Amino acid sequence: MRRALRWLDRKPGAWLGFGMLLLFATEVRSPVAVLAWIAPLPCLRYLRLTPGWRPRLLFGVALFAAWTLATAKIASEPRILALAPLFALPIAISQVLAYLTWDRLRTRVAPWIATCVFAVGLASTEWVLHHFTPFGSWGATAYTQLDDLPLLQVASVAGIAGVAILVNATAAAIESALASDASARPTLAAVLTASIASHAAGTVRLALADVAADRLVTVATVDTDSDVGGLPLPSKELTHDWDRVLLSRTEEAARSGAALAVWPEAATLVWPEEEEDWDATIRSAAMRDGIDIVAAYVVPESTSPFVYRNEFRVFLHDGTVAPPYAKHHPVPGEPARAGVGPAPIIAREWGRLSGAICYDYDFPRMARDRAGADVVAVPASDWRGIDPVHAQMAAVRAIESGHSVVRATRFGLSLAVDPYGRVRGWRSAFEPGAGEMITQVPRSRVSTPYAFWGDAPLAGGVILLSALIVQRLRRRSIFSSGAVAQERATQT
Repeated sequence: MRRALRWLDRKPGAWLGFGMLLLFATEVRSPVAVLAWIAPLPCLRYLRLTPGWRPRLLFGVALFAAWTLATAKIASEPRILALAPLFALPIAISQVLAYLTWDRLRTRVAPWIATCVFAVGLASTEWVLHHFTPFGSWGATAYTQLDDLPLLQVASVAGIAGVAILVNATAAAIESALASDASARPTLAAVLTASIASHAAGTVRLALADVAADRLVTVATVDTDSDVGGLPLPSKELTHDWDRVLLSRTEEAARSGAALAVWPEAATLVWPEEEEDWDATIRSAAMRDGIDIVAAYVVPESTSPFVYRNEFRVFLHDGTVAPPYAKHHPVPGEPARAGVGPAPIIAREWGRLSGAICYDYDFPRMARDRAGADVVAVPASDWRGIDPVHAQMAAVRAIESGHSVVRATRFGLSLAVDPYGRVRGWRSAFEPGAGEMITQVPRSRVSTPYAFWGDAPLAGGVILLSALIVQRLRRRSIFSSGAVAQERATQT
């Protein structure tokens, strides 16, 4: 082991290549979860061993290339592949800033502070991306751990930032210990202890999360035959066929005992002149079948340029129709008119219902806006490249805000999860035999600290860490100035 480390230290470029390989293996799709805990280590080692601006420029270029390749893993057609660099660029830029901040401060502060700088820095850049860019939380460290449900319970307290801090602090602490710095060993011990404790606490939370049978509601996701995706538009005859199939499958879901049916995003295309009649038809079906329907569809507004409304309406079995909800976050490049306004929360006899559309739930704040809901319906439309990771990302939103999520997905995985992210039912659109998924989810939300305070702990950590760094640097400066003054006085 020591011989291998010495060989790598003599060839820093090998550290960089190893780091890029780990990044590719752990990010975006099919993550190798355990490798994410050490993935930043080679990059940190490379920066420690290589002085000057040229290695840092090379590091930035390599990071962008690795993120482009990692993003390309979700591409299933040339159009999506061409967007890979566009998605990769803001992630790479933000991460370079976090790495270089660590590199700048690591020789000026204690090892434990440097470790915190790196971990909190990366978590902060992820926060900036999903708050201020249209790319959502794609690339977040927490999504490398989608199969580690005990660890993901951290998100109920500190959001995905909390998971990112644990994972990235582990890599930074190990790297610092490898630098033969004895003072870094307590930091590594503390980080490993925090990780083990988080897993243990998550395991206990899941073990205590039994739901009584009378606190469940039966829900359904309804498959669609729609393949609408752009120009040319389908014929009216074809869309009418889709409509009949949707209503038939919804009726079957009601016969199976479902109180709620959720259609996928773009479950059908509705012509503007037929929208009023179509809504009346769904309303009648909801009343006849005694089921609440979250009916998602698109309405073309223009073909030159191509623009459509991507929305859903909630049709209640008592005849009430909620106002339409339009997708708030169209995917970059999607020709949809973005929606505005608050999240709908509708009181039902079985609980409080809310909803969002697909990409909306890539933004953690969208789930916090629905923290008062018990069940959130998420009509969605995916593609092979992001299946099933995109559905699993929505499960993290359930953990953060403590509500059940029913995600009906076209071209992907339909998923129902409870407020702890546990799967209650799933169905792949790629499996033969289209129809409905019938399952039960808790109809009572779980209060979470994250739903209450959001990312305030991350902001507090940034402020506290910044103040600590300033204090340490000032003390170092005063000490250095005093030493210089004393030396001059001695010479005089």
